[in-house]
Amino acid sequence: MDLLNSNYIIDGVQMNLTPAQMLRECMSEPPLEPEGDKETLADESKDPAPDKHGYDERKALQYAQKVEALQKRSLPVAFAAPYTAGKVAQALIDAIWQGGHFRLGDLSLKADWKWNGKEIGLPAAFYASVESACDYIDALGVKIRKYSLTGGDPAVGFKAVTAAGEEADEDLPEEETLLRDLPSRKARLSRRRKVAPTLQPEESDWLLFIPFDPCDFRLGGSALAQALGTSPSTAPDIQDADYFMDCFEVVRELVEDGVVKAGATVGEGGLLCALRAMAVGCGADICIRDISKAYGDEKPVRVLFGEVPGVIIQIADIDYDYVDAELILEDVVYYPIGHPLPGKSGVRITEKVDLPQILESLLNTLEGED
Repeated sequence: MDLLNSNYIIDGVQMNLTPAQMLRECMSEPPLEPEGDKETLADESKDPAPDKHGYDERKALQYAQKVEALQKRSLPVAFAAPYTAGKVAQALIDAIWQGGHFRLGDLSLKADWKWNGKEIGLPAAFYASVESACDYIDALGVKIRKYSLTGGDPAVGFKAVTAAGEEADEDLPEEETLLRDLPSRKARLSRRRKVAPTLQPEESDWLLFIPFDPCDFRLGGSALAQALGTSPSTAPDIQDADYFMDCFEVVRELVEDGVVKAGATVGEGGLLCALRAMAVGCGADICIRDISKAYGDEKPVRVLFGEVPGVIIQIADIDYDYVDAELILEDVVYYPIGHPLPGKSGVRITEKVDLPQILESLLNTLEGED
């Protein structure tokens, strides 16, 4: 069964392109299309089961432990398209923390699929995965450098590289950083991480959550759903490429300017699992109440475990006003969610986080107006 080069009929509808043709249109150096007749694959989409599971908001930390205990994350076949878009976003965000000098348009992606077509629904899910990847990657203005398909249980992964296809061993020398924005400067992506992956022990610092897509928090296809054996019927609808680009560029500038002291990608496992991975040697005190309110009183478990792509960054209190201005200038929404807890371990979820003085004064002024 040739999953890449076959024509597809899915749910009785003839698809216009083969997966290989879609991928070639997204590649910087597309290979030649194979000659010969193409076989036709007819398949049906696998629909998710209705969500009938209730979640106990008091068990968030227990849920996080179950997610972290997963031995192997399985690709959610019924959610192959949104899951794949999330993996594309995660790979690009992972590059933000690296050294060097680059922007989103300087990056390309290596894509790897593992798949088989032995069961009903798997060929259709593969087609949906490739289509989702190509649509999102094209909208982001990046290219696929190369791709592969091997046999096995369904899985998909991406890795960001520069347009040259490789990573540099070293970061830019200090004396060259002032020249980094010259038109002649080549994009460089260092293997060395510029930003610490774990929290720095400074209690006055701020932890900010920046979602890179305005979609709602949903648990369909999430690691939490797999860990608990549940079947939520809706996944995050990740598709706003323009907003992703705005978020990427402003956060990348903050990283290159040395403003970000620690950072983590929010992807598989969601916000809480990303925070727990950062809280090694230094704990965190966080509150997500403002996020829940901003999304229409969204349930905390969805906010904590919905796999909406984004970042958590740690910044110094003295830099808060500057970061606030930069994010507002680009119309990027962010949420102050808490502070590091030096001498502690793990993440503590609280009911309130103290606002920066400038925001607190503004809110008090607004509340006092007639």
